[in-house]
Amino acid sequence: MDAPPSESLEVFFDGGCPACRREMAHYRAQPGAEAIRFTDAAQELTRLADVGLDPMAAIATLHARDADGTWHIGVPAFREIWLRLPRYAPWARRFAWAIDSRALAWAYAVFCRLRLPRRCRDGRCPA
Repeated sequence: MDAPPSESLEVFFDGGCPACRREMAHYRAQPGAEAIRFTDAAQELTRLADVGLDPMAAIATLHARDADGTWHIGVPAFREIWLRLPRYAPWARRFAWAIDSRALAWAYAVFCRLRLPRRCRDGRCPA
């Protein structure tokens, strides 16, 4: 399998969320991660403005933008990450039906809704 081009995907994640930071660090350590630009949405507000992404939306839900400019939000963003990592790609293809399921999208949305208020306590969210 040929390696994907450098930075074929940019991922916007909440660097202020410990679980999010750990997960993105895990992905960064994987073979193939050189094809992904990981952008901490809690810190890189100028980059968010450059791509037209609202800071609160960026920390509320994982966003990914591919080389064509197509946005993948929520679980589809994870799929795009996994497809670029050789260890994950076979699983992402094999279990596409589960990744694309409404149940998984619902579970991720619930996680995001529960996580964000705790994350934003005491004004710790971008304006």
